[in-house]
Amino acid sequence: MDGDRRAPAPAAAASASAVLGSDDLLREILLRLGFPHYLVRAALVSKRWLLHASDPAFLRSFRDLHPPRLLGFCAGYPHSTYKFVPLPQPPELAALSRRAASSCNDAFAARRGQWIKQCRNGHLLMECGSNGSFEYSLLTPLLSGEHVAVLPQSPLIWMIFLPEDGGCDGITKVRLSGTGREVRAKVNVLTSGGWGVQTTAVIEIEPPYPALRVQKVLPPVHGKIFLVTDFGYTLGLDLMTPHFFILDLPNGVRSNFMLSCAANSGLYLVNAKEFQISVWLHQMTGDGDGAGGWLLVSAFCIREACARLDSWVPKDGGGVKVVAVGDNAEFVFLEHAASGAIFYVRLRSKVVQRYVASRGIDIFPIMMIWPPIFPARNVGHDQLE
Repeated sequence: MDGDRRAPAPAAAASASAVLGSDDLLREILLRLGFPHYLVRAALVSKRWLLHASDPAFLRSFRDLHPPRLLGFCAGYPHSTYKFVPLPQPPELAALSRRAASSCNDAFAARRGQWIKQCRNGHLLMECGSNGSFEYSLLTPLLSGEHVAVLPQSPLIWMIFLPEDGGCDGITKVRLSGTGREVRAKVNVLTSGGWGVQTTAVIEIEPPYPALRVQKVLPPVHGKIFLVTDFGYTLGLDLMTPHFFILDLPNGVRSNFMLSCAANSGLYLVNAKEFQISVWLHQMTGDGDGAGGWLLVSAFCIREACARLDSWVPKDGGGVKVVAVGDNAEFVFLEHAASGAIFYVRLRSKVVQRYVASRGIDIFPIMMIWPPIFPARNVGHDQLE
């Protein structure tokens, strides 16, 4: 019957041309691709497709609908052997996950005694040293054929951080010192010309704050690092200015927490007390140094979440430790040292996955790179004309 006949090829081509010739329709189609690496493939079709796929406003809409996925995590001990642990993925991400696993594990096997200093946006900042000499390099396992980038030589680095896009430019090294109530930070930022001019921030810790004793240093969030102290306060350092400020914590929170970015320069805080997990939101306003206060947005018991998963729940004793948290508080990794378990928790849905691990290992989540890295606009391929 006529209704069963296929449309002639010229008519079909004309229909496709009419649809794809509309910029509005093309953007709607690209918006539904679902995965950032599909955008890169689409951008290879033509310069017009590349311009739409790489447009900043379009990318903001795409990320709102399709946040970057967590592919897996690197687990291991400092200056020892790490391994990439993949997370279950849809078929569309299987090849990308295998690439991350192969690249990471090959790099870890090729050079022993490495230490992952930080992982950000699909980039790994590595330290390798002996006899007081240290070398720092940047590993990007998701970029096929990408060589390991070695950072310029520098005197002993006390702290080193990746920028939020994970690239080389903007890597920051910080050296802290303290005398009495005075705390001083010396900051250098890496650019294409090498380590930039050193800048200094100074603060005097006023009573009732005693002298600085750092418990841990949290990775940069919105260009600020946070020093968690043994005395119940957290000291923030704005790396761009630079200047110090005191970040007040939610009531009852003193330790066992990590921070992640929220929209409009805000902060999320994920805290664990025994087996109770709480998620707080801090809307940074004004000068960004702590105005706005904390709002509790979620609280649940990890043991109850595990009970919904299967029959195994962590036993009483010790509680869980927060070891890694994703941007926008999308997920958290928790360590239960008493059982040697690592929990991956998607905080919106409170879905839990459990992994057997050794006590005290470091966890570094490997995310898809955002924004996608598109081909250069002056590529001389016929399809890009």
